[in-house]
Amino acid sequence: MVSQGHASGSKDGWRGHHGATIPSLQDLRSRDEQAREDADEERAAQQQNLKHSRALDRKLQRERLDEMAPRAEPGTRERQLEKKREKAESNRAFASAKDGGGEVEVRDADMMGDEDSLGEIKRMQKERERKKNERELRKEEILRARRAEREARVAGMKEKEEKTMSMLREIARQRFGGGGNTDDG
Repeated sequence: MVSQGHASGSKDGWRGHHGATIPSLQDLRSRDEQAREDADEERAAQQQNLKHSRALDRKLQRERLDEMAPRAEPGTRERQLEKKREKAESNRAFASAKDGGGEVEVRDADMMGDEDSLGEIKRMQKERERKKNERELRKEEILRARRAEREARVAGMKEKEEKTMSMLREIARQRFGGGGNTDDG
């Protein structure tokens, strides 16, 4: 990769640098933003696929239910009674679920932990460590980018100062007769 950086070395003040360069903060931000956008798009596509498959499944279940127990014609008295029974059944199911549902069975492994829980804890610790390392790497990238930008600004200021000083030396040499050494000053 060849990138252009501002440095004194050619008549127009620009020269090519060969090899990899430290990414700037803007490069890092755009990379992270692109990764977030890609993840968001993928998540949205998965949600859309899931939504579509669920809708197809519901439609299929409705069709099968209608084949097994056909409904009465819409608007008839029979259909109104069916709806009333369905609603009452739904309310009863909700009320019985709300009342408690009785005893809940809990496995001993869930209560006391089992052999696999130690492996799960170790896996979670490794995952936390990996995330921590990723954060540190991102932080180091940002610090490197800031340092490179700062060094570039300092180099630019020094170059500008050197040009100013050489111009002032030239003016002093013209005014006061510059037969002597101009590096003293």
